[in-house]
Amino acid sequence: MPRTEQGDTRSRIIETARELFTTHTYRAASMRDIAERVGITKPSLYHHFRSKSEILASLVGPPIDQLESTVDAAATRSTQAEIRQHVLGGCLDVMLAHRETMALLLRDASVYSDETTDVMSRMVTIVNRAIELLAGPDPDWRRRIRAAQAFAAATDPISQLTDVPVDDLRAELLRGASAILDPQPIAEP
Repeated sequence: MPRTEQGDTRSRIIETARELFTTHTYRAASMRDIAERVGITKPSLYHHFRSKSEILASLVGPPIDQLESTVDAAATRSTQAEIRQHVLGGCLDVMLAHRETMALLLRDASVYSDETTDVMSRMVTIVNRAIELLAGPDPDWRRRIRAAQAFAAATDPISQLTDVPVDDLRAELLRGASAILDPQPIAEP
Protein backbone atom coordinates (compact mmCIF):
# COMPACT_ATOMS: atom_id res chain seq x y z
CA MET A 1 0.00 0.00 0.00
CA PRO A 2 1.49 3.41 -0.94
CA ARG A 3 2.48 5.59 2.01
CA THR A 4 -0.05 8.37 1.22
CA GLU A 5 -2.90 5.86 1.04
CA GLN A 6 -1.80 4.32 4.34
CA GLY A 7 -1.64 7.80 5.93
CA ASP A 8 -5.07 8.59 4.55
CA THR A 9 -6.45 5.38 6.07
CA ARG A 10 -4.93 6.26 9.45
CA SER A 11 -6.53 9.71 9.25
CA ARG A 12 -9.89 8.19 8.37
CA ILE A 13 -9.59 5.75 11.26
CA ILE A 14 -8.80 8.57 13.70
CA GLU A 15 -11.64 10.75 12.43
CA THR A 16 -14.10 7.84 12.52
CA ALA A 17 -12.98 6.96 16.03
CA ARG A 18 -13.55 10.58 17.12
CA GLU A 19 -17.09 10.43 15.76
CA LEU A 20 -17.85 7.07 17.39
CA PHE A 21 -16.20 7.95 20.70
CA THR A 22 -18.14 11.21 20.96
CA THR A 23 -21.50 9.76 19.92
CA HIS A 24 -21.29 6.39 21.73
CA THR A 25 -18.50 6.97 24.33
CA TYR A 26 -14.99 5.61 24.18
CA ARG A 27 -15.91 2.43 26.03
CA ALA A 28 -18.97 1.65 23.88
CA ALA A 29 -17.23 2.10 20.52
CA SER A 30 -15.50 -1.09 19.43
CA MET A 31 -12.65 -1.78 17.06
CA ARG A 32 -15.17 -3.65 14.89
CA ASP A 33 -17.42 -0.55 14.78
CA ILE A 34 -14.48 1.61 13.72
CA ALA A 35 -13.33 -0.85 11.03
CA GLU A 36 -16.83 -1.22 9.60
CA ARG A 37 -17.43 2.52 9.51
CA VAL A 38 -14.08 3.14 7.78
CA GLY A 39 -14.80 0.31 5.33
CA ILE A 40 -11.86 -1.92 6.18
CA THR A 41 -11.53 -5.28 7.88
CA LYS A 42 -10.76 -5.59 11.55
CA PRO A 43 -7.33 -7.16 10.79
CA SER A 44 -6.58 -4.15 8.54
CA LEU A 45 -7.48 -1.85 11.41
CA TYR A 46 -5.05 -3.72 13.64
CA HIS A 47 -2.37 -3.19 10.97
CA HIS A 48 -2.68 0.57 11.63
CA PHE A 49 -3.42 0.54 15.38
CA ARG A 50 -2.75 -2.22 17.91
CA SER A 51 -5.58 -1.14 20.21
CA LYS A 52 -8.39 1.29 20.81
CA SER A 53 -6.23 3.08 23.37
CA GLU A 54 -3.58 3.62 20.67
CA ILE A 55 -6.24 5.22 18.48
CA LEU A 56 -7.28 7.44 21.39
CA ALA A 57 -3.66 8.43 21.99
CA SER A 58 -3.29 9.38 18.30
CA LEU A 59 -6.53 11.34 18.47
CA VAL A 60 -5.79 13.33 21.63
CA GLY A 61 -2.01 13.53 21.23
CA PRO A 62 -1.84 16.59 18.95
CA PRO A 63 -4.12 18.81 21.09
CA ILE A 64 -2.39 17.65 24.27
CA ASP A 65 0.99 18.50 22.70
CA GLN A 66 -0.35 21.95 21.79
CA LEU A 67 -1.72 22.51 25.30
CA GLU A 68 1.62 21.51 26.79
CA SER A 69 3.49 23.90 24.48
CA THR A 70 1.06 26.69 25.34
CA VAL A 71 1.47 26.19 29.09
CA ASP A 72 5.26 25.90 28.77
CA ALA A 73 5.37 29.13 26.74
CA ALA A 74 3.18 30.90 29.31
CA ALA A 75 5.72 30.09 32.02
CA THR A 76 8.30 32.21 30.16
CA ARG A 77 6.20 35.38 30.27
CA SER A 78 7.50 38.17 32.47
CA THR A 79 4.39 39.39 34.31
CA GLN A 80 1.57 37.57 36.02
CA ALA A 81 -0.93 39.35 33.75
CA GLU A 82 0.90 38.06 30.65
CA ILE A 83 1.08 34.56 32.13
CA ARG A 84 -2.65 34.53 32.86
CA GLN A 85 -3.50 35.89 29.41
CA HIS A 86 -1.28 33.32 27.71
CA VAL A 87 -2.49 30.37 29.80
CA LEU A 88 -6.19 31.14 29.47
CA GLY A 89 -6.19 32.54 25.94
CA GLY A 90 -3.76 29.97 24.59
CA CYS A 91 -5.45 26.98 26.18
CA LEU A 92 -8.83 28.23 24.97
CA ASP A 93 -7.50 28.61 21.44
CA VAL A 94 -6.22 25.02 21.43
CA MET A 95 -9.38 23.63 22.99
CA LEU A 96 -11.66 25.54 20.63
CA ALA A 97 -9.63 24.37 17.64
CA HIS A 98 -10.09 20.78 18.84
CA ARG A 99 -13.58 21.17 20.26
CA GLU A 100 -14.86 17.61 19.64
CA THR A 101 -11.71 16.01 21.01
CA MET A 102 -11.80 18.22 24.09
CA ALA A 103 -15.45 17.33 24.61
CA LEU A 104 -14.39 13.70 24.64
CA LEU A 105 -11.72 14.38 27.27
CA LEU A 106 -13.95 16.63 29.39
CA ARG A 107 -17.23 14.70 29.22
CA ASP A 108 -16.53 10.99 28.68
CA ALA A 109 -15.45 9.34 31.92
CA SER A 110 -14.81 6.08 30.05
CA VAL A 111 -11.64 7.55 28.51
CA TYR A 112 -10.14 7.33 32.00
CA SER A 113 -9.24 3.66 32.25
CA ASP A 114 -6.22 1.49 32.97
CA GLU A 115 -5.35 1.30 29.28
CA THR A 116 -5.32 5.10 28.86
CA THR A 117 -3.53 6.03 32.09
CA ASP A 118 -0.45 7.52 30.41
CA VAL A 119 -2.39 9.82 28.09
CA MET A 120 -4.87 10.96 30.72
CA SER A 121 -2.14 11.42 33.32
CA ARG A 122 -0.33 13.71 30.92
CA MET A 123 -3.49 15.79 30.44
CA VAL A 124 -3.98 16.09 34.21
CA THR A 125 -0.34 17.18 34.62
CA ILE A 126 -0.76 19.92 32.00
CA VAL A 127 -3.97 21.19 33.60
CA ASN A 128 -2.33 21.23 37.04
CA ARG A 129 0.62 23.20 35.64
CA ALA A 130 -1.76 25.70 34.02
CA ILE A 131 -3.56 26.17 37.33
CA GLU A 132 -0.23 26.68 39.13
CA LEU A 133 0.69 29.41 36.67
CA LEU A 134 -2.70 31.09 37.05
CA ALA A 135 -2.35 31.08 40.82
CA GLY A 136 0.95 32.96 40.62
CA PRO A 137 4.01 32.80 42.81
CA ASP A 138 3.55 31.78 46.45
CA PRO A 139 -0.25 31.61 46.28
CA ASP A 140 -2.36 31.18 49.37
CA TRP A 141 -5.16 28.62 49.32
CA ARG A 142 -7.70 31.18 48.12
CA ARG A 143 -5.65 32.06 45.04
CA ARG A 144 -5.15 28.37 44.28
CA ILE A 145 -8.91 27.81 44.50
CA ARG A 146 -9.64 30.78 42.23
CA ALA A 147 -7.03 29.59 39.72
CA ALA A 148 -8.62 26.13 39.57
CA GLN A 149 -12.10 27.66 39.31
CA ALA A 150 -10.97 30.06 36.57
CA PHE A 151 -9.40 27.31 34.49
CA ALA A 152 -12.50 25.14 34.81
CA ALA A 153 -14.79 28.10 34.06
CA ALA A 154 -12.81 28.87 30.92
CA THR A 155 -12.56 25.31 29.62
CA ASP A 156 -15.50 23.19 30.78
CA PRO A 157 -18.24 25.04 28.82
CA ILE A 158 -16.44 24.46 25.51
CA SER A 159 -18.07 21.08 25.07
CA GLN A 160 -21.50 22.23 26.25
CA LEU A 161 -22.07 25.38 24.22
CA THR A 162 -21.52 24.16 20.68
CA ASP A 163 -24.18 26.54 19.33
CA VAL A 164 -22.27 29.67 20.42
CA PRO A 165 -19.94 31.19 17.79
CA VAL A 166 -16.30 30.52 18.67
CA ASP A 167 -15.22 34.18 18.95
CA ASP A 168 -18.17 35.07 21.20
CA LEU A 169 -17.65 31.97 23.34
CA ARG A 170 -13.92 32.66 23.72
CA ALA A 171 -14.50 36.28 24.75
CA GLU A 172 -17.14 35.37 27.34
CA LEU A 173 -15.12 32.49 28.77
CA LEU A 174 -12.13 34.81 29.20
CA ARG A 175 -14.35 37.44 30.82
CA GLY A 176 -15.74 34.91 33.28
CA ALA A 177 -12.34 33.42 34.14
CA SER A 178 -10.90 36.89 34.69
CA ALA A 179 -13.76 37.76 37.04
CA ILE A 180 -12.94 34.67 39.09
CA LEU A 181 -9.22 35.47 39.23
CA ASP A 182 -9.81 39.09 40.21
CA PRO A 183 -13.06 39.06 42.18
CA GLN A 184 -14.77 42.19 43.37
CA PRO A 185 -15.52 42.25 47.08
CA ILE A 186 -19.07 41.23 47.92
CA ALA A 187 -20.88 43.76 50.05
CA GLU A 188 -22.11 42.36 53.34
CA PRO A 189 -25.92 42.62 53.83
